[in-house]
Amino acid sequence: MIINNRNIEKFINYSGKKLNAPQQSIIMGVSAVVFQPYINRKNKQLDDNTRDMAVARSIGKNITGNLFDFITRVAAIFTVAKLSNYATNNVKNDEDLVTELKPKSKVDIFTPNLKEDFVPRPKKEFLKDFKSYRLAMGALLATGIAVFVKTTVELPLTKKLTDYFYKKEKIRRQKHDKTNRNE
Repeated sequence: MIINNRNIEKFINYSGKKLNAPQQSIIMGVSAVVFQPYINRKNKQLDDNTRDMAVARSIGKNITGNLFDFITRVAAIFTVAKLSNYATNNVKNDEDLVTELKPKSKVDIFTPNLKEDFVPRPKKEFLKDFKSYRLAMGALLATGIAVFVKTTVELPLTKKLTDYFYKKEKIRRQKHDKTNRNE
């Protein structure tokens, strides 16, 4: 894709570098909750009941899906951060080289144990890379947890919310139809 607009290019670069997985899920979730029901409501190719169900389903599905997606990502990144403490060689300032990395204790299961493959780098660069590693490992862990959460929690909750919003949508449509007939 070729982007000619400088502001769009800046935004894409900024969001790719600065927004982490939970922030991205919030952006996607809010957009979906705002736009999908509106689009479904305006779809004149569907009968009223199907349209009401589509609106309710999109609201219920987006609320539960994005809420649990956000919670799962935050929890996974937090867990990885708590279980990835490390010990390095004695490094005093940002320019000193980090030459070794090992887990601080046995509970630090997400700290890579890089005996031979570790590339020495300045402390500042190491900290930046390790932060990226934690975010990536958190996103990977969240993906695994999401499979379980989607089937056990999200599906039943989506059904309940869909039923709730379907009733609300029918009431809204009936009021709308009634006011249109009175005009």
